[in-house]
Amino acid sequence: MEYFERIQKALIEFKHTRVISIITVLFALIYHIVFLFVFRSLAVYPMFYYNFYSVTVFFGLSIIVPRLKSFIIPYTVAFFEVVVHQVLADYYVGANSAFHYFILLIGLLPVVAFERHYFLSMLFQVLGSAGFVVLECIGSKLLPKYQIPDNYISVIKIINISLTMFVIFCILLIFSFIEQAVQEKLEIKVLEKTEEAEKESEKRLELQNHIINSLASLVENRDTDTGEHILRTSAYVEILARKAYENGVYPDIIDEKFIDLMKRAAPMHDIGKIVVSDSVLKKPGKLTPEEFDQMKLHTTEGGRIINEVIGVSEDKEFISIASDVANYHHERWDGKGYPYGLRGTEIPVCARIMALADVFDALVSPRCYKDPMPQQEAFKIIKEESGSHFDPILAELFLESKYETERVLHVYTK
Repeated sequence: MEYFERIQKALIEFKHTRVISIITVLFALIYHIVFLFVFRSLAVYPMFYYNFYSVTVFFGLSIIVPRLKSFIIPYTVAFFEVVVHQVLADYYVGANSAFHYFILLIGLLPVVAFERHYFLSMLFQVLGSAGFVVLECIGSKLLPKYQIPDNYISVIKIINISLTMFVIFCILLIFSFIEQAVQEKLEIKVLEKTEEAEKESEKRLELQNHIINSLASLVENRDTDTGEHILRTSAYVEILARKAYENGVYPDIIDEKFIDLMKRAAPMHDIGKIVVSDSVLKKPGKLTPEEFDQMKLHTTEGGRIINEVIGVSEDKEFISIASDVANYHHERWDGKGYPYGLRGTEIPVCARIMALADVFDALVSPRCYKDPMPQQEAFKIIKEESGSHFDPILAELFLESKYETERVLHVYTK
């Protein structure tokens, strides 16, 4: 039972060396058993006794081969046994019986049976081929020790040559099948590893997004009653970026990946407010110039925090967009914004999109220093400041997305 389990395991694991080794030994065992009776019926007793010895050898090999990791030693034993057997068979029965064809077979076998043992494969191939050629050249000149009727010799010759070709064909077929199976198994493993890596990447991304959103929400809660501002602005930037993509605006920048990165980066736009004191952040009245200068720091500090905290991420494109959003979302199209006074297309597209979403939500949301503005009035301000505060193309698309924007405001407002 254990013997067949080992064969089954070898087949399942696609270990072609072991499979071919087992098949070879079993074939040799059956072959020698058959010729044990053939030589007994022909009364060629020297070969009968030698076949009895051969059957014993291959029976032993058939037991130990499934347990071995390497077939080199058993193969060496089998090689010399076969060579001696076939030379003796030619000597006693005659070269016309074609026993020496098995020397050619046993010499070629390592080519498909030995994994990475190229020198040994070539050595046995040369020895087997040389032995076959020598016997072919001198066999016809040797007189057999036993006179066997020609019809028996012809049958034996046909059997030997046919079995040799059949074994070669079967082994090559098995080798090809197993190699294909191995390739398919490798492809499956590669696919599984790829899927595992993708799942692992998705988990890391999910964790990263959770940490980012939690941190952004924590910061946001310092100057608003809820963290819904980051949810709304993330939804706004996704709506606006997709609208731009569908209308072919900035096609060299805005694509599906950009939209996804923008949505993920949006919650971090005000993360720099963590460095602004509560006295400034929660002041109900107008800020003094000094206080306003302190408030401005949240842009550059936000970019710095993003690069320091999540800069180790492999997604460099996300880091770049998140950093730009934090750094430049208070820049204005006319150059009157902060912190660097960038103008027009000097401002990254992601920051221009973020500016529209941030300002609109700030207008329609309550703050400690103001009441919420009616939506229609906020849209009116966006229109009036198109070309001055905002990118005119993006501002127009934002106004065209009024229905979607109002729905987001309704869903994420308590």
